[in-house]
Amino acid sequence: MKRAAAEWKREFYARQYGEGKMTLAKAAREAGVSLWEMMDYVRQRKIPAQYDLEDLQHDLKVISGRLGKQ
Repeated sequence: MKRAAAEWKREFYARQYGEGKMTLAKAAREAGVSLWEMMDYVRQRKIPAQYDLEDLQHDLKVISGRLGKQ
């Protein structure tokens, strides 16, 4: 019973992520699994990544800022 509930939560939150309703990190946290486990799960289920150009630009800006401080 516990295993079925855990699988349901992982599937539910993976779908929420796939629909753009939450981040992958939040989906993992809500499902009670590690970020790495959730990343592997959505990859296996072929759920497309929710990462767009705006996200990439933001991440590059953060990285650039951190490299500039070194």
